[in-house]
Amino acid sequence: MIRMNELEKRLNIPYIKLKFCLVVTQDAVLPRDKVSALRGGMGEMLLRQNCINNRECQTCRYKSPCIVHKTLYTQMKKKPAFMQGDDSIGYLIECENYQERFREGDAFFFYLVLFGDNIVYFGQYLQVFYRLGMEGIGKDAVKYVIHDIKNISGESLLREDQFIMSAYRPETVYDHVMRRMKEIEKRGCKKELVFHTPTCLKYQGTYISEFQTEAVFRSLFRRIMMLDYFVEIYMDQVVMEDYPAIVSQKSNMRVVKRYSSTQDSKVSLRGMVGEVRFEDISGEYLPYVLAGELLHIGKNTSFGFGRYRLN
Repeated sequence: MIRMNELEKRLNIPYIKLKFCLVVTQDAVLPRDKVSALRGGMGEMLLRQNCINNRECQTCRYKSPCIVHKTLYTQMKKKPAFMQGDDSIGYLIECENYQERFREGDAFFFYLVLFGDNIVYFGQYLQVFYRLGMEGIGKDAVKYVIHDIKNISGESLLREDQFIMSAYRPETVYDHVMRRMKEIEKRGCKKELVFHTPTCLKYQGTYISEFQTEAVFRSLFRRIMMLDYFVEIYMDQVVMEDYPAIVSQKSNMRVVKRYSSTQDSKVSLRGMVGEVRFEDISGEYLPYVLAGELLHIGKNTSFGFGRYRLN
């Protein structure tokens, strides 16, 4: 049985989630998978504005204080043993608008989620997305303007081109979980996870093409531990037995193609989408499952991968 004080401590991960409304300023064709274009453009704008060593990160004496590394990659005093490389876990971008053809004046939305210390760098992210709108996204360099930014309560953070700091209110993952628990108490729960974006999971050392309960929950518990370490909460990984059994699923693989500037080539990212019904999701597992709605699971989460919702 989970002790609530232990749960609150483990999920005391600060975050803020903001909804950006963008309006395109020309007739255009945008990529189907817009997160890749937004993430790639964000990195490019950060480098253009801040890099002083010709993008030679490995030999740069300013790597530690570098604003690009602080906002784009993950600087941690201590990492779990299973973490390798510069996993980007301080932020997420979510966009599930797959429309490709836009007319001048059309709008689309994306969400930016910031965790831990990345919350204080919002000014950098805002400047980057403003600049990206002027430069353009995608291979056609489609230009846009930021029409509005709202918090999770629906309050606007912009007023006549002024940023309203009083509406910029971080909370914790624990707050999100408690709010969702109340929703579920009112309407009930179908014990079903709907994976809205590609989810890339390993099971017994191999990337899998259909959901396995152990792979799902181990990935979830690792993700929580990574964010804990990111905000300097040094707790052991959650360990449970008798994972909820999968009774049915409808899943398929989805491929997202993107251009990697670091590899100077096109790469394909793969993951599973679909619906997974469990025999039961007990009270012991439920808070962690609800935390995962916000945190995402699996690889490539900074590209929006691994988002699910409990129904």
